[in-house]
Amino acid sequence: KANPKIALVTGDAYYGYGDFAKAATLYRQGVGNNLADQDTANLRLGMALARSGDKAGAASALNAVKAGPRATLAKYWLAYLGV
Repeated sequence: KANPKIALVTGDAYYGYGDFAKAATLYRQGVGNNLADQDTANLRLGMALARSGDKAGAASALNAVKAGPRATLAKYWLAYLGV
């Protein structure tokens, strides 16, 4: 099984290239894995899903972001989605 920290970093690269679907696939490897920060994984997953057009999936991931500055960013993304 892949290392979730490496998956998140690789997902960041794909996100930067504009390949949001591939980034989301990699970010999903971090969600639910105790080796990755869950707020970071969910925020990045939500961002990638929002950019790829999966509004419901994005809202679900963004609503899972619980605390700190990532939660504030998640709220901005939810506003962008209009949910």
